[in-house]
Amino acid sequence: MERRETILIEVEHGAGLGAALERASEMHCEDARAIGEKEALATCANALATADRLQWMPGISLVSYGEFVGPGRHRDLASGILRILAGTLKDGDRIWFHVEGQGSVEFYDYLVGEAVSSTRVELDNRRPDKLFTVFLAGGGAFLSRGYRSGLGGVPPGSEGGSIALFSGGRCGVEAFLSSARAGFHTRPLFLEMGGATPPDETRRAMMAAAIVTSNVRPRGGEVLAGYVPKRAVEAIMAGGGWAFHRFLAEVAGRIARSSGERAVFVGLSPEPGYANAIEAYANAQTSLGVAFVAPQCCGVPRAPADEELEALLDEHRWRLLEYGPSAPREDIWGSSMLPGTAAEVAELVVSLKAEGEMARHEVLDGYLRARRRLQELLDGGRRELGEVHRSGEPGDTRGRPGAIGRG
Repeated sequence: MERRETILIEVEHGAGLGAALERASEMHCEDARAIGEKEALATCANALATADRLQWMPGISLVSYGEFVGPGRHRDLASGILRILAGTLKDGDRIWFHVEGQGSVEFYDYLVGEAVSSTRVELDNRRPDKLFTVFLAGGGAFLSRGYRSGLGGVPPGSEGGSIALFSGGRCGVEAFLSSARAGFHTRPLFLEMGGATPPDETRRAMMAAAIVTSNVRPRGGEVLAGYVPKRAVEAIMAGGGWAFHRFLAEVAGRIARSSGERAVFVGLSPEPGYANAIEAYANAQTSLGVAFVAPQCCGVPRAPADEELEALLDEHRWRLLEYGPSAPREDIWGSSMLPGTAAEVAELVVSLKAEGEMARHEVLDGYLRARRRLQELLDGGRRELGEVHRSGEPGDTRGRPGAIGRG
């Protein structure tokens, strides 16, 4: 007989509670009901697995599994919690309670008093044998057996759509999750640097993008992927870090503008040359009329736990360029071949559906199938690309030849 357990869901904004309840019901939880403006309860067959999945939903700030007592007075709630714990407490146990929620101080006093008067335990906040967490919600008390901190933020889709630049590292994850917390339906964009990106890094990046997307949007999200031709990579490397970020911004901004997405998110770590990278995105924002948002990433993204994702991120080491000492050269950028090439890359980017347990494999396989054709078109010369455009694809947007120098 399967064991069912109660979960407590808390959202950061009350507007997200309905979506959270709907998602819990989709996961075969029963009796899903609101108990406050930002709190809800549900009964689930596999509460731990449910918590692991719900923690990725934007808007949800906490998912805990355990037992709910109440509603009632604090004195009665404290007695109810101690009755549940009676079978787990032994004489001489050193215990401590952690209580969160409105009225936590008053409730804590009742709980400690009840524990001291009805059991033979010792209160020890420094080296407890057992630590018990209680959340006060909906006029009751929830004794937690475990909990997951969620993404938080506003309900998904509240702000429309966005793109997050995604290299396969932790900054790309931070950009994606920052966008999701802000209420955007986000599509990660990975750009393979032709002839420079190691194959293993492409594999890791595509799989990581699929995992994050399918976790945040379990009903089905999209991963975008494109191929940057070798001639552009050579020009970017000649131009240094600023040219690299300016090219990424140009591709992402063109895609966002053509698909009606409101913003592009890019994670940047504060390193030497950081100001130049920021200026590259600011220039693209002015030129393309698309908002660029650059959350800082300092090593560890605020992401829920996912062992496979962590393994992929830990293995990521590759960078085409550092931020670099090169100075911004918007005047030279405009007369180079890079804006036109960026337009070509943007027009040929592929969209891959990320949904379900096999998303990481399906997204990777889908890109590898499309990659050969992209490579033929973009590395094979602009004449062939122009012919494809004339046959019904988007129009040819070839740029002028040249390259950005460090100057």
